[in-house]
Amino acid sequence: LVQLGFAELGRNNLPAARDAFSRALSIAPTYRDASFGVAEVEFRSGNMDAALPLAEQVAEVDPANADAAKLVDNIRKAKRAAASKPKPAVTAQAVMKKPHRRPDPVPGLMEEGRRLRQAGRLPEAEKVYRRALRLAPKDTDILVALGLVVGSSQRFDEAGQFFDRALAIKPGLLDARLGKVRLAIWQGDTPRARLAVDGVLATAPDNVEALNLDGRIALLEADYTRAGQSFRRALALEPRNAEALVGIGDVRRAEGDDEAARQAYGQALAIEPGSADIEQRLSVPPPRKWRLDLGSEVSDLTNGLGDWTDSSAGLAYRLSPRTTISGHTRLATRFGHTDLQMEGRIDQAFTPVFSAYAVAAVTPDADFLARYSIGAGASWQVVAPAKAFGPLSLNIDARYDDFADTSVTSIQPWIQGYVLDGRLGLSARWVHAQDDIGTRADGYVLRADLAVTPRFNVFAGYADAPEIDDGALVPTRTVFGGISFDVSDPLTLRASIAHEERPTFDRNIFGLGLTARF
Repeated sequence: LVQLGFAELGRNNLPAARDAFSRALSIAPTYRDASFGVAEVEFRSGNMDAALPLAEQVAEVDPANADAAKLVDNIRKAKRAAASKPKPAVTAQAVMKKPHRRPDPVPGLMEEGRRLRQAGRLPEAEKVYRRALRLAPKDTDILVALGLVVGSSQRFDEAGQFFDRALAIKPGLLDARLGKVRLAIWQGDTPRARLAVDGVLATAPDNVEALNLDGRIALLEADYTRAGQSFRRALALEPRNAEALVGIGDVRRAEGDDEAARQAYGQALAIEPGSADIEQRLSVPPPRKWRLDLGSEVSDLTNGLGDWTDSSAGLAYRLSPRTTISGHTRLATRFGHTDLQMEGRIDQAFTPVFSAYAVAAVTPDADFLARYSIGAGASWQVVAPAKAFGPLSLNIDARYDDFADTSVTSIQPWIQGYVLDGRLGLSARWVHAQDDIGTRADGYVLRADLAVTPRFNVFAGYADAPEIDDGALVPTRTVFGGISFDVSDPLTLRASIAHEERPTFDRNIFGLGLTARF
C-alpha cells in the first residue's frame, strides 16, 4: 500500500495516494513511511496545518531521515511565505488568467527507476534516472539512486563519483554515506565497509538501512551472530523490511539451515513480489552435502617395464558450511606388487579468506607406498576479486611420509591468482623434499586452469620437481593437461594425460574420473 501511495504521488494523483497511505495506517498506525506519505499529500494539497505535525512526528522519531527533515523545512517555508504575503482580492479575471501548473515529472521518474531496479532491469533503470538527473541536476536523491544502479553494474569508479557529487551538495548526507558502504561491499573491501558503516551507526543507531548493511558486512566477516542480531533489529524497527528478511535468510543459509532460509526468502518475496534478487536466492537448489570422487589411471612405462595402475575412491561429507570431512582409498600396482592406502581428511574454513586442512593415511603391509603419512595445509586469500582480476591466495602444503627403510618430509608453498573475471587461474608451486639422511631435492610446478564455458574447463602445466617413489627422491620432468565437463549440476566427468621423463624410463599416464554430488 505504501509503495502504491508513492507511485500515485509520482503521478500526482493525490486522492489515490491519500487513500493508499490511509489504508496502510489503518493496518499499521505507527508505520512512519505511511505517515510521511500522508504529510507529503497534505503538503502538495496546500494543507500546511495538517502536513506539518505529521512531518515533524516522522522527523522526530527518525532524526536521520533526510527526506522528512527536508519536508518539514519546506512546509515551514511555505507557511511563512503564506503568512507574509497579502491576499489580493480574487476577481473573475484573475481566476481566468491563473496559469496551469504542470506536475513535476521527477517523482514519477524516480518511482519508475526504483521499480525497474527492484526487478533487476538495471540498464533501463539507469536510463530513467539519467532522464531525471537532466531535469534536476542537483537532486541528491537522483545522484544516490544512480550511484546504486551503476555500482550494481560493477562500474565502481563511476558509482563513487555520483555519491561524491551528492556529498558535495549535501555534506554528511546519510543516503550517500550508506551508498559508499555498499560500494565498499561490492568492491570486496570489507575493512573499509566496516569502518564506514560503524561511522554511520555512531550517529544513526536506529537507521534500518545501516543496520542491514552492518548485518551484510558481518556475514562477509563470517560473524553470523552479529549478522543475525543486526538483521533482526532492523526487522523489529520496520517489520515489512524485505532486505532484513533476505539477510536473515542469508544467515540461516550460511549456518546450513536451508529450509529456514527459504522461509525467510518467501516472506521477503511476499513483500516485494517479482524481486529478481529474492527469486534468484529461492532458485538455488538445496545444498548437496555428499561428494563422491572416482578415478583411475593407467601408466605405460618405456624400456619394457610394463604398466602401472592407480585407482581411487573418495567420499566427502559437509558437516557445516565451514567443515568437511572425507575418506579416500587408493589401490596402486607397480611391478607386480599392490598396495591399498586409506586416508582421512578434515577441511575447515575459519573465515571467508582463511582455511586449513589436516590429513592422515595408512597403508597396511606396504610394498612401495608410505606405511603411514600425516599432512596439513592452509590457504589465505590476500587479495579479493576486483573487476577483471579474481582472488589471489597464498597456500602451503606439508607432508611427512614414513616408508619401510626411510622417511621423507615435503613442503610446498604456492601462489594462485585469477584473471579474466576469474575464468583463468594461474598457479606456481615450489616443491622441497628431504629424506631422513639429509638428501634434499627442490623443484617447481606451473599450472593454468581455464573455464572455456560455464560447464567446460581445461588445464595444462609443466613440472620439474622430485617424485617420491618408494622413499626415493626421483628427479622428474612432467608435461600434463586435462579437461572437465559438468554433465549436470551434480555430475562432472574428467580426463587427463601426462608425460613424465625420469632418469631410468619415461612414463605416459592416462586418467579418467568423475565427481558426483548428492
